[in-house]
Order: sequence, then C-alpha cells, then structure tokens
Amino acid sequence: MLNKGIRKYVSNPAIGLLPFILFIVLRSFTISVGPALIISFVWTVVCEMFLRLSYKTRGFSLTFYISAIAILITLIVWFFSYKYVKKPFVYVVVFEACIVCLFMILRASKLYIGVFFFRQKNLIEKALLNEFYDSVTLIQYGLTLHIFSILLYTQFTISVHEAVVLDIIMFTVIPSLIILLVGVYQVFKVSTLASKLRKEEWLPIVTDKGEVTGKIAKSVSLNMKNKFLHPVVRVALISNSKVYLQERPLSDNLSPGKLDYPFEKYMLYNHEINLAARNSIRQMLGQEMDLSIKFLLKYVFENDDTKRLIFLFVVHLDDEDLIKRDGKMKGKFWTVKQLEEAFADEVFSECFELEFEYLKNMVLVPSDIMAHPSGN
Repeated sequence: MLNKGIRKYVSNPAIGLLPFILFIVLRSFTISVGPALIISFVWTVVCEMFLRLSYKTRGFSLTFYISAIAILITLIVWFFSYKYVKKPFVYVVVFEACIVCLFMILRASKLYIGVFFFRQKNLIEKALLNEFYDSVTLIQYGLTLHIFSILLYTQFTISVHEAVVLDIIMFTVIPSLIILLVGVYQVFKVSTLASKLRKEEWLPIVTDKGEVTGKIAKSVSLNMKNKFLHPVVRVALISNSKVYLQERPLSDNLSPGKLDYPFEKYMLYNHEINLAARNSIRQMLGQEMDLSIKFLLKYVFENDDTKRLIFLFVVHLDDEDLIKRDGKMKGKFWTVKQLEEAFADEVFSECFELEFEYLKNMVLVPSDIMAHPSGN
C-alpha cells in the first residue's frame, strides 16, 4: 500500500505517459521500433498493475490504458508498414497522435468516468479527478502543438550533421519536456489542493427539518450564497433579564456591524448541535466556563446573501461580572426596555430582530417575573 503522502501524486496523468517517454528514449539509442514498442508495452502493464493494487482504484490508471492502446495501435501500424517506411520517426508521430486522439475521447467521457470510477470515493479523490483532467487537457494541447511542429520541421532541408542534433531535440527532448513539465505542474497543484482541503471546513447540507442530505466545503458554499441550507448555532447570553449583544464583524455576509449575540457558529459536518453551541461559547469565554445550555428555537432564515437553519440556544448567567470585557467580548448587556427603544434605529441584526419577541416572551420577561415576584 502507498502511504497517504505518496498516494495523492499517483493521480498525475504524466505518470501514465512514461511508456511514451521510454519509447522515444529507446529510439534515441537506436533500438528498432518493434522491440522498443514491446518493451514499452511490458513496462505499461507492470506499472498499471502496481498502481491499481496500491491505490485500490482503476480511476488513475486511465493514462496507462491510453499508453497501452496507443502502443498496440502503433505496433500494428509498424507491423504492416515497416518494409515501406524509411523514416522511423513516423512511428513517434503515430504514437503521439494516438495519445492525443485518446485524450480527446477521455475528456469527452469525463462524466461517465466520474460516475463509474468515483461514485463511492471521497471528496478529496473527486477533487483530484478534476485536477487530473486539467493536466490531461494541458498534455493534449502540448502534444498537438508538437505534432504540428514536427510536420513543419520535416518540410525544411537540413544538413546531416544538424539533423542528428535537431532530431534528438524534436523527437526526444521536446515531447519528454512537455510531459515532465505538466507532471511537475500537477504535483504542485495537487500539493496545494491537499493543503487547502486539510484546512477546509465542511458544512452539512440539510432540509428544513434538519435532515442531512450531503456536505460541501464552507468556502465554496459561501460563494454560492443561498443555494444550500446549512445549520447555524446561535447562543443568547442572558443575565438578570438582560441579553448580551455586541457588533457583528464587518466581514460577515449577514448584518455586518449590527448588534447581535457574540455566539454564532456554523455547525460542521458530523458535529453534534449541543457540542457546537458549547464550542461557540468556549471560544469566546474560555475553556474553563461550564455553563448550562438550553435549546429555545429552530427556524429557517433566508435573504439574498445566505440561507440558514438556525438553532437558538440560551445560557443563563447569575452574575454579569463573569463576562470579561476584553478580547472578543466587547459588548454589553441590554434590558428589554433599552432593546425596544433601539429598534427604531435599526441597529440590530436581521436574525435578532426576528428572534426578539420570542426571546422576550419566553425568556427575558418570565425571568424578570421570577426574579421579582409580586407582593415582595
């Protein structure tokens, strides 16, 4: 088995074209076309078997299959024409043209291959498939231009001494360089992609009832605005019938700069709702805080910028002074009267405006009544 550090690089389509490089290198050492093709074919079979057994998928063996088919076609052409062809470089062109044509078919079959080979694979491997096709496109274009350059090259009359050097450059160096450069480019892209995916947060895609139907990268979903519904945990901090509010970050896509609870968090894929609520509080107040969290309300919020299934929780504090006014806590506690007076100024977030009446009737006013019972 290949370790994870190596496995992500075997998706590189340039690896599957090593038999083509082997063929043109063998030809440069004056090995005849037939034996060079047979050696390249054996190398293709051995490499494909190793890759398939190590990676447990045929998905990234595709370019080895293309190389094998191109070798067989070239071998058949050579078998029926070697007596009549005086310039062996013709078979390099045939081999290369077969690769280009097969790559065109491969690109046209992307949807089928994605479903057939990668339907049950994880998102990282599906992302690698996209990178694989990007590199296939570059190789196809590069080899196509090389074939055209060969056709132009053969139209010039060159001295024997110059032809030896130029033939090596044209038929060995340039195609090898094209494949190797794309291979290096693919390694760089895959390394960047893997690093990005490791840091990426994944959001569950849910229905209005909270049933999870899939997942998507957070950065991707936020750019798509309200196409998908994601669960968001909000926590109201209550003390003595007052609610703690502070300004939302100006970078938020929902009500930037408006007053709201400081505790809000997207629930990540495979995370539990209550745990997400606790983590939201601990990130702001510190890990030492051990507070009782109560679920209050669930509703769907949607505007032009976002779509959320909101879970509202409440935490009660006996003493306002437990909140340290430093670091991320830069707000203050608001009484019901202060909140009602400030509503006309439109200083609160859209979500808080929707939640306020329910919060007031179910939490703030009842707690005030319990704190000051009539007759005392």
